[in-house]
Amino acid sequence: MLNIFRKNIYLQIVLLLAIAALLWFRIFLHPLPTPDFGGGQLYYLLTDHLPPIISAILALLLIVLEGVLISTMMYRHKLISQGTLMPLLFYMLAMSVVSPTLTPILLGNLFIILAISQMMVTSTLLSINIDKTFGAAACISLATLVCPTMIVFLIPMIFNMFNYSLYSLRDWTMVLLGLLAPYILLETIYFVNDEMFYRNYLLYYTLSDLNLKVGGNTMDWVGSGCFLMLLVAGLLHLAASSQNNTVNYKTNSAAVVMFLLGSLAMVPYTQAFPIMTQAFAIPFCFTSTILFLDSKRKEAFWNIILFAIIVIFILWNIL
Repeated sequence: MLNIFRKNIYLQIVLLLAIAALLWFRIFLHPLPTPDFGGGQLYYLLTDHLPPIISAILALLLIVLEGVLISTMMYRHKLISQGTLMPLLFYMLAMSVVSPTLTPILLGNLFIILAISQMMVTSTLLSINIDKTFGAAACISLATLVCPTMIVFLIPMIFNMFNYSLYSLRDWTMVLLGLLAPYILLETIYFVNDEMFYRNYLLYYTLSDLNLKVGGNTMDWVGSGCFLMLLVAGLLHLAASSQNNTVNYKTNSAAVVMFLLGSLAMVPYTQAFPIMTQAFAIPFCFTSTILFLDSKRKEAFWNIILFAIIVIFILWNIL
């Protein structure tokens, strides 16, 4: 199975279509309603009165789009040495479990993926221009309007500024303008519609109501534990392998790790998902892809593990 994801793009597409059908056929038969909690003002603006079946279709399309964006980004920025759709596989598995519908995290992840891409470099000069800095900040700000808990990604954004030695007043000004731009646009819409006071009250309430979730049954805790173990293994492998690679690989790995830590910081504030796989989805697909693609030894063992992960996720959705 690993050889398929290393060499044959056509078999990958067929395999992914089959897995998607198994994961989502029950969802399309009994679609879940669009969540009415955990989202921001932009999320409710986009999903208001959305039928469950349309929500399910849009969710699957967004998952595929985001998985392809991650796959393309990893290949373009030399985090993986060859074209593969394995990131799409892991992302689709993580996002299709527990709450397979158009959730705030699913919409917010689109902006977070774009922010990660903006904060990576493609040249050996290791430089990021002002447009990219502004774009990354604006994407994170848009993500908070869709899913308020994603405000924690501001922390890795600041760390990445230091990672690329962006110390000038001009750079920090562009970050501030990028963060403010989506909110200024939203405030303008509220002002034109004479809803500024009411909508701002809702926005403040949503951003301030980040309650910790502690609960779940034994299976939830076991699932979270296994998920975290695989995630930590991938992070350790990413850190170790970046020591003996190109300058681009080292710097971009640092950028990715910072955003992965942002995902982990978001997890305790996620109220909607028992195993929280959707909060883990971006770091899960990054680290698992690198871990499995670089597993040159004991390939039979890694093939069994990959097959077991796919089967467990499919059975979880079916049963």
